[in-house]
Amino acid sequence: MLGINNQVASSVSPTVTIETADLEDGHPNHQLWKKLTDTGRYSFPGRANLLRNDASINTVEDFLDTLINSSHYDRRIRPFFDQSKPCNVTMTIHINTISAINEVNMDYNTDLIFRQSWYDPRLNYSGTEWAKRSPEITLHYSLIDRIWVPDSFFRNAKEGKRSDITVPNRLIRVHRDGKVLYSQRLLLKLDCQMKLQKFPLDNQTCVVNIGSYAFATKDLVFYWDETPNVSAIRVNEDLEMPDFVLSNFESRYCNRTTATGTFACIEVHLALQRNINLYLQQLYLPSTLIVALSFIAFWIDYKSHPARTLLSLLSIVTITTKAEGSFTCLLVVLHLKRLFGYYLVQVYIPSMLIVILSFVSFWIDHKSVPARISVGLLTVLTVTTQSSGIRSQLPRVSYIKAIDVWMSACLVFVFAGLLEYALVNVIARKNELRQQVRFSREVIGNRLAQVHFYKKDDTHHQTPAETTETLMHKMSVVEKNLTGANTASSLVHNPSLSNTSAPAPIPQVILPPPAPVQKTAKPVRDTAQLVDLISAVLFPVAFIVFNIIYWMVYLNMHVEYILK
Repeated sequence: MLGINNQVASSVSPTVTIETADLEDGHPNHQLWKKLTDTGRYSFPGRANLLRNDASINTVEDFLDTLINSSHYDRRIRPFFDQSKPCNVTMTIHINTISAINEVNMDYNTDLIFRQSWYDPRLNYSGTEWAKRSPEITLHYSLIDRIWVPDSFFRNAKEGKRSDITVPNRLIRVHRDGKVLYSQRLLLKLDCQMKLQKFPLDNQTCVVNIGSYAFATKDLVFYWDETPNVSAIRVNEDLEMPDFVLSNFESRYCNRTTATGTFACIEVHLALQRNINLYLQQLYLPSTLIVALSFIAFWIDYKSHPARTLLSLLSIVTITTKAEGSFTCLLVVLHLKRLFGYYLVQVYIPSMLIVILSFVSFWIDHKSVPARISVGLLTVLTVTTQSSGIRSQLPRVSYIKAIDVWMSACLVFVFAGLLEYALVNVIARKNELRQQVRFSREVIGNRLAQVHFYKKDDTHHQTPAETTETLMHKMSVVEKNLTGANTASSLVHNPSLSNTSAPAPIPQVILPPPAPVQKTAKPVRDTAQLVDLISAVLFPVAFIVFNIIYWMVYLNMHVEYILK
């Protein structure tokens, strides 16, 4: 090493100093100096010597042209190729967004910044005047085609492109010791093999897999950046996804062996936890209401075949359709105010009319089962269909929107109206059964009173063998006599219908006095109509109160936006 230092020092101008660290064994520049001295070309062809000795290099343009001149730098050869050792590439990833997680195609979109750094001894310019002027140089993105870069690619990428807005988003930075930093912004669609056995109560793990396409591990090795106070994986603090929450992420190594060799591979595991609130609001609650709606058929009179059949069929149809450093930045904030007229005409007024239409059923006779069931079912299904159409036009977010509150309230009102008729139907059937029991008791009481009268009248001459059936026979004889008497009377008053012979004498029959009938009780008040009457007043008032609260809250609500 002393001989090398003396040779190099003797060939350099006295005004230029060489840093001892550049010549120590293990430093990336050491092999460069060793190569120059071994070949005897250290005086001119060496990159550092050339930069030191050429007095014509006065501008940064001349400096860059000399540093990456094709006559001295061959981008086709990887670093450390002449030393038969691999080039170590360290990587970091900054994830800006994760979006469009698609369970059908099993993929997702991501916007990330992909950074790679490695040492290239051929780009070392330490110990020169330019190292003092600029310890690191940021190159124009077009110069990436003039230096060697790793052939890293994303193994699980379906589609991908670099961001070119407003210029190609690339950063190339060369340090004086030959370290190269290459950063680029990528828009990728990555494959994600999902396990959907527990959907939508599932958690998924998606992977970002990075590997080398052509260089085997003996030529190129990938490492995650493990520098202290530096995280190899960074995620945007404002990252939000419609269906998922990023619960955890970790970096791993995954070298792959194929038929052509063993290749470097690193990957990121993203643990995604599905947000159940969205599915609870748009799937579980509506389907629960539909199932509860089908149970109403059990409370409808079994003789009302059209109503029960319509309720069951509609329930079935509804459930089945269904880089480090500080960079300059300018921020423009656009405050947008939504025009409310479209939603007022297309959503609010139609849904309001549907709710009012459901209140009309309270004024229909509760005995008209098909009519009331049809009104209730059609309003419920209309509100459900309208709500589904609105949700299909909006993004799937986990928080509750104002339109969700409105449509949910409308669904509750029309569903409650249908439940009210089920209650009225049950009350009406109980009242009808009570009246039938009372009427039967009165009829049976009159017949028993007549039987009791005959039993007392014939007690003094009745034989012991005479039974109650005999008394009933006597009553039927008396009724026949009364019928015959009425017929004879009509013949007397109508001579044209009578025969020429005189009518037979009519026997005198003594009728028993009418049985004492208890005073009829007051008719039972129609409770079913009373419930309809109360509902006809209570439901509209509740809907008006809800409208007042809804519009007062949401017209005066201010949503805070945190801009970073």
